[in-house]
Amino acid sequence: MSLDQESRKAIVDYRMERAYQALEEARSTVKNGFLNLAANRLYYALYYAASALLISKGIPTKTHAGIMTQFHLHLVKTDIVSIDDGKLFRTMYNLRQESDYEDFIEVHAEDIDEFMPKVVDLVEKLKSLIDKS
Repeated sequence: MSLDQESRKAIVDYRMERAYQALEEARSTVKNGFLNLAANRLYYALYYAASALLISKGIPTKTHAGIMTQFHLHLVKTDIVSIDDGKLFRTMYNLRQESDYEDFIEVHAEDIDEFMPKVVDLVEKLKSLIDKS
């Protein structure tokens, strides 16, 4: 994807806006007891923030698997983000896949309690990396 600077910034800003919106949606769904949906929204918060950072670096992606691959290749393996950050992104991807597409999968409050602050922290870390570039 070849974008001029203005278009790139607009897309990056939009994706970060979507990341923060997904975090708010996760909080709201937890309050209403929809924990599988909360896991979905936590994953999407990371998805949007990771895609925003990759776009800001001029790294094109088109699919969820592509974002995951590029995230690990360009951010984890280069120590821009930690291995634990990469594991969190992978864990949230897997949890979202299972809770959205598998039968009899129930996300528990303990899972959300564990992952919510970690996801919020990683979204903020990715945003700060965008701001530095």
